[in-house]
Amino acid sequence: MSAPNSSDKIGLAESQGALISGFSKIIRYWALLGGLALMLAVLVTVINALGFSANVIARNFGFNVSGLPGYEDMVTLFVGFAALAMMPYCQLRGGHIAVDAFMKSAPRVLQWISHILSTLLMAGIALFFAYMLSQGVEQARGDGTVTAVLGWPVWAFMLPGVFSCLLWFAASLIQLKQLPQTAEVR
Repeated sequence: MSAPNSSDKIGLAESQGALISGFSKIIRYWALLGGLALMLAVLVTVINALGFSANVIARNFGFNVSGLPGYEDMVTLFVGFAALAMMPYCQLRGGHIAVDAFMKSAPRVLQWISHILSTLLMAGIALFFAYMLSQGVEQARGDGTVTAVLGWPVWAFMLPGVFSCLLWFAASLIQLKQLPQTAEVR
């Protein structure tokens, strides 16, 4: 058996680069999908608020304008999905628990330690959330849990949350490879 040559190392680096690029693209599009869900929640909220405002005016003339039935159900599910869908992108872009104002003046070794520890912590949290959400999906599906007004199955909205948490974990691993470069060497 021979030792790997430099072309094998280059091929491995290219494969890793393609994998990272692919995951980064999926993470970006998933966050955009979360943004669309959030926009839909805002649109439904605006329509509902307009309905309540129209009802105030219509009551003066003996009419009634109702709000959207199931508004709370829809907004709750869409915002929950959107928040988790955006977490992987936030992690990938460095929007995490490290305090930049404090850390940018710290010695580089402390920045690296903080970066590695905070990234590993977030990866662990993402895996924990994925596991707990998957347990929740199983339970909600088994119990037949549905939203109060619309009757939508809750588990169907939790399943994308599991995927979001797994993407969040992948984003943490990608970010782990990117050590901070902000401080000067001391």
